[in-house]
Amino acid sequence: MLDIYLICLIVGGGLLALSLLGGHDTDLGGHAPEAEHGGGGGHLAPWFSLRALVSFVAFFGLAGVVGGLMGLGGAARLVMALVTGLAVGGFTAFAFGVVRARGEVGAQAGRLAGRTGQVVVPPAPARPGHPERLGKVALTVGGQLEQRPARSADDLRPGDPVLVIAEERGVLEVKFWDGA
Repeated sequence: MLDIYLICLIVGGGLLALSLLGGHDTDLGGHAPEAEHGGGGGHLAPWFSLRALVSFVAFFGLAGVVGGLMGLGGAARLVMALVTGLAVGGFTAFAFGVVRARGEVGAQAGRLAGRTGQVVVPPAPARPGHPERLGKVALTVGGQLEQRPARSADDLRPGDPVLVIAEERGVLEVKFWDGA
């Protein structure tokens, strides 16, 4: 007979493997805005991301199965599974909240280089006596028009076409694009 721990290990482990292989970054109810600002302030939404819940279920099941193999009884096995599942699920939520706040993870991370966009607010490169000023560019990401912070060594004007050449911590490095 399958016990609840083995079922959780199979279902949670399978979903976790699919998530890692498929590169999905999904939260229940969509992207949580507080995750962009460190996930603090007592908000619970980042802690209930789909990735955190799947991690909890998978490691709850794994710890329960291992506890059973170690000969632990019902209460000790449950405590071991709960502590492990909560620790891994909590760490997952915290870690992805931190990297998401830095702009280092997302469905489009690492795939923006080579895309084209349009200047909304021109960036200003650093010059003697004047600090660098980030601008904004509009580009299509995942079928939706988004505005992202950008910097450029080129003198750009609103409406100029640009090519994304790199991304660092959520800020795009762009250059004027002549379509060639």
